[in-house]
Amino acid sequence: MQNADNIRISDSEREQVVGDLGRHLTAGRLTIGEFDQRVAQVYRSTTQQQAHQVLRDLPPAPQAVATARPGAPTTRPSRRRIPGHQRIEWLAWLAAGGINIAIWGIVSLATGVMIYPWPIWVIGPWGLVLLGRTLLGREGGCSKITDALHDERIRVVGGR
Repeated sequence: MQNADNIRISDSEREQVVGDLGRHLTAGRLTIGEFDQRVAQVYRSTTQQQAHQVLRDLPPAPQAVATARPGAPTTRPSRRRIPGHQRIEWLAWLAAGGINIAIWGIVSLATGVMIYPWPIWVIGPWGLVLLGRTLLGREGGCSKITDALHDERIRVVGGR
């Protein structure tokens, strides 16, 4: 019978090991450089034993103690958190909107007349798109398009 550690590793198991490494990184047990090296090693691994070698000098994750009574929900509903990249997008929108409003306000004060509120054309559409993406959970990008183009090129080159 084959040793359980020599079984080939799946992508979800790799992600679990990378998640464990991330927890050790945030706990301060690993530097960024060590984390990067170990993550690369996990993605290069083909067996569970190879993948788990990166955790050999780190303490095991604490086991969750089940204190809830049977039949009760084990987790409480969590607030919906905005992903980090969307927080950055919202901060960029806020900064650009603030700068535009400041410029508009300075020009209005300098001329002594409240000029047309043109910043709404910068802030409004951009904010609506961000709001829609945040509420619907939609992600931008052209990865599907570029992947399809890449696959088409492979078919064309391979077909020659």
